[in-house]
Amino acid sequence: MITKQPKQRTALIEKFTLCEKILMRTVFLGNILIGAYSIYLENIFVGLLYSVFIILGLNFIVTYCICSHCPYPYKHSDCLFMPFKRIKKLHKFRGCSMSSIEKFGFIAMFAVIFLFPQYWLLKNYTLLILFWICLFPTIIIFPFYFCKRCKHLSCPFNLVKENKNVHQEHENDTTNV
Repeated sequence: MITKQPKQRTALIEKFTLCEKILMRTVFLGNILIGAYSIYLENIFVGLLYSVFIILGLNFIVTYCICSHCPYPYKHSDCLFMPFKRIKKLHKFRGCSMSSIEKFGFIAMFAVIFLFPQYWLLKNYTLLILFWICLFPTIIIFPFYFCKRCKHLSCPFNLVKENKNVHQEHENDTTNV
């Protein structure tokens, strides 16, 4: 007789390794630089506008909409994409849950980062291939590794299975920040 073993809960990430941070920061920055460069080659003014939008968007929209709700910079002194002290300096921890507008702002910002340059990238296949080489690890690693183990349970991309114990631990873990 075959008996089913109970599924064990996937352990949530406590801290990111140096290798994980280097990989994600490198490919993310690579996408931004390659996208901006492809636009600059065709239209310097639009390239500058894109660059200013990305700099301001990452520093204010993304850090406000998602990072200020994330427990990693505040509780674990860690961040996958930027120095955690920078996030703590920009915003105080604003609690676990995100509003629909914040989720939309976060998703819209990343849509602009990755989709806007595509028009110019299609004119230069070398840059297009480099852009997608940088984007590929993100597309693979996030949903299959990070999003399944992330403590930021209100993130629109979080894939931690619905589990009352996990959500209760998260609430307890972030209220003491």
